[in-house]
Amino acid sequence: MERRERLLEVLRTSDQPVPGSKLARRLGVSRQTVVQDIALLRREGHPILSTTQGYLLPREGPPRHREVLGIIHTPEQLPRELEILVGHGITVEDVFIDHPVYGRIHGRLDIATPEDLAAFLEKRARSPLPLFSEVTGGLHYHTLSAPDPQCIVRAKEALVREGFQLLEFTPQNSPR
Repeated sequence: MERRERLLEVLRTSDQPVPGSKLARRLGVSRQTVVQDIALLRREGHPILSTTQGYLLPREGPPRHREVLGIIHTPEQLPRELEILVGHGITVEDVFIDHPVYGRIHGRLDIATPEDLAAFLEKRARSPLPLFSEVTGGLHYHTLSAPDPQCIVRAKEALVREGFQLLEFTPQNSPR
């Protein structure tokens, strides 16, 4: 229990994601022990996020507006899509598709800054695997969060101006 309290304290005092390997070194345990401790802390209700850069404990602040955005584009348009969203102060929390055989397939992104975006695009460039959207002809969904709804409205307008096709997320066009 004391170790998990120390882990929480490290996350609370960091304004950036902390890599699991760094947590393991600071706590004197294995990376696997950190993963297990994170799982236990989440079960206790701590909202610890996993990002491409490490673990993050969101700071309490004003509530954020959340919305699901449906969008269609080619793989080559991915960087521009994310640049527009992040440039409007939006966090792209996730990506998901509704696969015709497997149902909903979901991936966590947590892209909120230009640095997050650069790290994600670098990781994407190294991967031989297709994007989720390549399985669905470009159609996919993102959960977005922003400090106020107008950030998302302005970002959607910018996406449309650049030729992206947007869809409203409803249970009718996206079965669970």
